[in-house]
Amino acid sequence: MLFIRFALLALPFIGSALATPVAKSDVVQFEKRDDVLDVVKTLQSTIADPISTLKTDNVSADDAQAALSSILDAINTASAAVPTSTTTEKRALEGLTELAKRDDLNDVGTVLAQVITDIVNAVEGLADDLQSLPLIGALITSIDGGLHTLLLGVEIVLKGVIQILQGLLSGLGSLLSSLGAGLLAGLILV
Repeated sequence: MLFIRFALLALPFIGSALATPVAKSDVVQFEKRDDVLDVVKTLQSTIADPISTLKTDNVSADDAQAALSSILDAINTASAAVPTSTTTEKRALEGLTELAKRDDLNDVGTVLAQVITDIVNAVEGLADDLQSLPLIGALITSIDGGLHTLLLGVEIVLKGVIQILQGLLSGLGSLLSSLGAGLLAGLILV
């Protein structure tokens, strides 16, 4: 008898829930992110000026610090534009993989390899006395960590980028390890 009362009370709610479909505007919309290829190309163009500053002869400590800070900011901006494992909605990553399928894996790998090569060569070209300055050394370490985060984010969206980078950067192994065998060297050279 008590069950019949609850069933009769719940019947209007069950009927309205089944009769009304979810409106399309009520579906959660995720913010559109850039293509991975666009992100890495933007990164490449953004770091071009700071890289050229670092490659000049007799660069001052202040200019080197400003250039390294610009590179770090560009890497952090690119990392934020690529979805990473910190995305709380798994559905967001699943939806973004549709966009990622259109990106050409080799193009992204080639641009990333060029970015990494440019950064490593520019930092390697700095005079030893500049590299030993605490602030510049900390910036170089931060750039290494930022590149690592960017590569992991790209790898989540485009599976196989790290394998392509391993092939493209095989000649850079000695330079990467001479920079202290940071996270980036361990990720690519493993």
